Amino acid sequence: ESMRDSDQKKKDTVQAKNEAETLAYQVEKQLTELKDKMSTSDADELKKLMEDLRTCLAADDADLDDVKQKTKDLQEKSWKVTQQAYQQGSASSSTEETREDKKDESKDDKKEEPKEKK
Repeated sequence: ESMRDSDQKKKDTVQAKNEAETLAYQVEKQLTELKDKMSTSDADELKKLMEDLRTCLAADDADLDDVKQKTKDLQEKSWKVTQQAYQQGSASSSTEETREDKKDESKDDKKEEPKEKK
């Protein structure tokens, strides 16, 4: 049974690392796409959170809870920055496009939330 617990923890850690790496990639892409719409401090904070997460992932003995917490922190900041960027964008002429992006994003958000609660 202890082997099964150990295997499950390894599996959970690998899954958490994969989700974290995917999020880091998405945030990196977001930084490029929305750089004109976000403040420098937001961009710097996202970069710092992303670096912290990647540093944590690079460790061979990365702690599962630590990975999950850093992923959660980055995800929450990313959502806030994206939301602010799109709110600013909706004031411009791209209102329709922004609404469609928000709909797509909220679908993605809902898909990812249950994974974290495991």
